[in-house]
Amino acid sequence: MSTEVLRQPQAAVTANVRNKRITIVHVYKDFDVYNGLIEEFLVLAKMMDPATYHLRVCVFNYKGSIFGQRFQQLGGILDSLHSEWEDNPLIIYKLYKYLKRVKPDIVQTYILKPNLYGRIAALLAGVPVIISTELTLKNQAHSVAARLRDRFLHPLNAILNRYTDVILCSSDAIRRQWSTRELAPRLKVLHPYFDPAKLQNSSQVCNKTAPTAKDNWVIGTIGRLSEEKRQIDLLRAFHKVLKVFPKATLLIVGDGEMRDELMNVARRLGLSGSVAFTGFQSNVSEYLEKMDVFVLPSRTEGFGIVLLEAMTMGLPVIATDVGGIPELVVNNETGILVRPSRPDELVKAITELLSDPGRMCAVAHRGKEHVLSTFSAEQYIHQREIVYESALTAKRVI
Repeated sequence: MSTEVLRQPQAAVTANVRNKRITIVHVYKDFDVYNGLIEEFLVLAKMMDPATYHLRVCVFNYKGSIFGQRFQQLGGILDSLHSEWEDNPLIIYKLYKYLKRVKPDIVQTYILKPNLYGRIAALLAGVPVIISTELTLKNQAHSVAARLRDRFLHPLNAILNRYTDVILCSSDAIRRQWSTRELAPRLKVLHPYFDPAKLQNSSQVCNKTAPTAKDNWVIGTIGRLSEEKRQIDLLRAFHKVLKVFPKATLLIVGDGEMRDELMNVARRLGLSGSVAFTGFQSNVSEYLEKMDVFVLPSRTEGFGIVLLEAMTMGLPVIATDVGGIPELVVNNETGILVRPSRPDELVKAITELLSDPGRMCAVAHRGKEHVLSTFSAEQYIHQREIVYESALTAKRVI
């Protein structure tokens, strides 16, 4: 896990004595669309000691969801600013008034706009400790227009970084993008956790099939159908894989703005009978169970949490050597790495792996062991607490 975080003095966690709970406000945009961050909030509510931490999430707008209800059932407080338009500059004022009323010890913000609005409001409100969270690389937005917008907002983000106590990054690749001589001591890496309990089963490929050659392999991928995920490269690669394994199938799980285009590409390549588009699925474990090999062909990726899911299910993974992926996938040990936007390299990796089921089992086994031993929710929560307590101690709040 994160060596940057683990260097923080653990004595702060056990030695401090306080007269009140630490109030932490997490600032995000909504609680209505399920994603990895919503899952994270649920785990924080479930696992952080309520006698020590008072957990609140403040969102720009909340319409009501089963995730929000679950968060509150677990003891978290969910507050909404009731702002329908996330670009509304009044959000800063509303956040400022909210923070002046709640008086948190820590404000932690997530993703671009909440990072901007939340930190400005926290500075104005005099919050003792401000923590921002960078979950994606700078070029990771799903469209050219969004990436252009981000290029104008990143300089403001960089200015706010100077007034931020801790900048948590979900991978070392993200940390390197923001690192400067001044910021280096405040940039910490905290890899995402993974809870195997949310997957129904966890069977290795070598338990599903004997380590002998077969021809009806299922290759799969899961993710938003958008440009940066590069499912189009996988389709082009699969077209050539079929020449070696004509009975293989490709399972594409997810939805997004490129769905129609990808389906048209599949038709033009004559793949319609061999490719299945499932659309969005809330329970991915049943689809992972059907796969023999998992492929993540992204051109950019902050970390790649879906790889944790696939590896926990005992699948050998093939992924692009981008962003934070190499921090999880060690080439030829816990998975196979290829260069992005190189369909021919995907073809080679897929066909070589399918031609050697024994190697598939070995890669899958090492990958699963790595995830289970390194990315546990318990370690993740412990490291978060170290960050919180160390930052509060530095500000002499506790």
